[in-house]
Amino acid sequence: MFLALILLALFFQRKSALVSSEWYPQINVGDVPPNGKPYQIVRVIEYILPFPYKISMGKNARSPSATATPPDSLEVIPARIENFLAMEQATTSTPKPKATRHFLLKVLRGNTIICSGALISGRLVLTSAHCFVDGPTDGQKHKPLAQEYKVQASRSRIYDVVNIILGPDASMTEDMALALLKVSVQDAYVQPVALCDTQLQRPDNVTMYMSQRHLRFLRTEVITNGACKRSYALDESVFITATMLCARNSNKVADCQTTRGDLLLHQDTLCGINIYGSHCSEGSINGDLYANVFKARKQLKRLIKTYG
Repeated sequence: MFLALILLALFFQRKSALVSSEWYPQINVGDVPPNGKPYQIVRVIEYILPFPYKISMGKNARSPSATATPPDSLEVIPARIENFLAMEQATTSTPKPKATRHFLLKVLRGNTIICSGALISGRLVLTSAHCFVDGPTDGQKHKPLAQEYKVQASRSRIYDVVNIILGPDASMTEDMALALLKVSVQDAYVQPVALCDTQLQRPDNVTMYMSQRHLRFLRTEVITNGACKRSYALDESVFITATMLCARNSNKVADCQTTRGDLLLHQDTLCGINIYGSHCSEGSINGDLYANVFKARKQLKRLIKTYG
């Protein structure tokens, strides 16, 4: 009888301990609790996502709805200057737009836009040499006919091209080309862009222009050329050299809208010209290849001086 009472007392004591509200602190693996203190070991699981978009930060506490994008964000930003690319002459009955200037031009073959480019002087537009290379028909490369091409500053301003200067002919990198215009660009909203004065390296912040559909920007960074090797692995016509830069593109195919000749800017200076356009895969580490403007800065300066 006495033994049964002892067992019954032990049972209720253990049951009381199990339903106790006391909770031992959780300690991550590697942390050592004080001597004699009970603890639980907790395993921490991290989910690794390929370059997620960062959430925009509010400008101030009073206006939570207003957002500002941090410098390293991968959020695609619509361009306000898109209106100026398709702007007609303002009339007295039409309010004039704000005096925002830009330097992105369109390269046309016939009536078709094939590339974009950067105005680097009144008559010179820097773009990708691959805009002017047709598919091989007889195994030979032919110099493009300048008269087949035009440059569009806005819908009502189109300029004739009198010469196309390919990279090796002007001691530039082989992936660059210059379109020489018949006359200087006369547009209140277009001005030449300054050339890059520093060698970019990983992970410098840059702004990627995306003009394949509607002009937009991507704030991103320079990454290793190895990332671009993965993006262009299936394109046998692509070669990666030391005169190129690789910039991180979006991990969403729908947002990869770069085209040949698109600009890469660093601190408002032109540092890269898109060579091949985007080669993106969904959810992957994507990169775009750019001709390094800094590598050809001296040659470009000389050509600017020559053609004015």
